[in-house]
Amino acid sequence: MKNALLHIMYRTLGTLLVSLTVATAAAQLPVQYIEAYQCETIEFSVMNWTGDRYTWDLYSETDWLKINFATEKGDVEPAAYFEKGKYEGSTVRVNWLEPGIYVLRVMVWDETICNNNLHIFKVNVLEHELTATLQGDSVCYGEPVVFKIVLTGMGPWDLKYTFGDGTASLNLNGITEPEQAVYLPPLPTGQFDVWVTEIIDQCSQNLIPSEKARIVIYPKPANSQIILREK
Repeated sequence: MKNALLHIMYRTLGTLLVSLTVATAAAQLPVQYIEAYQCETIEFSVMNWTGDRYTWDLYSETDWLKINFATEKGDVEPAAYFEKGKYEGSTVRVNWLEPGIYVLRVMVWDETICNNNLHIFKVNVLEHELTATLQGDSVCYGEPVVFKIVLTGMGPWDLKYTFGDGTASLNLNGITEPEQAVYLPPLPTGQFDVWVTEIIDQCSQNLIPSEKARIVIYPKPANSQIILREK
């Protein structure tokens, strides 16, 4: 029989690449544990040996607690989770649509000697968080007003923000960096709030207004004048 050896090679933006190298062995490895985020895509790849056939199945938490992985297929619809509906072959890409705990099984069929082996992965898919944290500013009247937005989620992001009485709606589209310095138009002296009203990323949309940040505009200091008195 053949056995699958797991090597986590590297993580890129939105994609975790996992390499499975098939080598001749008798014993199966223990379950491999992987963490991912909702909407993240994980690529699993096995070395393609001549004469072998590879099939992949995905099981939800309610299913794998009582499943026999050697004989029963996964209960998760492959068309939704497997990219392009592809769940056969040496390489597959799994799109983690919903948070939860899953098991992914790869079944290796050696059609030359009519034998098969399997390996399973336990994948904990964490809930996707899409938030905006703002940092305010304090300047003197006439100076540029700049505040910072720190985003979580999977960019690029589109967002809307407002300030003051909330009547103005300003857009930032196609943001690729999670930290942004944003300039406001000239403001009179006083205190103003600024906040994000909507965020959209590759995974979801957040319409809950963010916490407000404070902008303080100080008046310019008046020049003191020294009056000389005659003796």
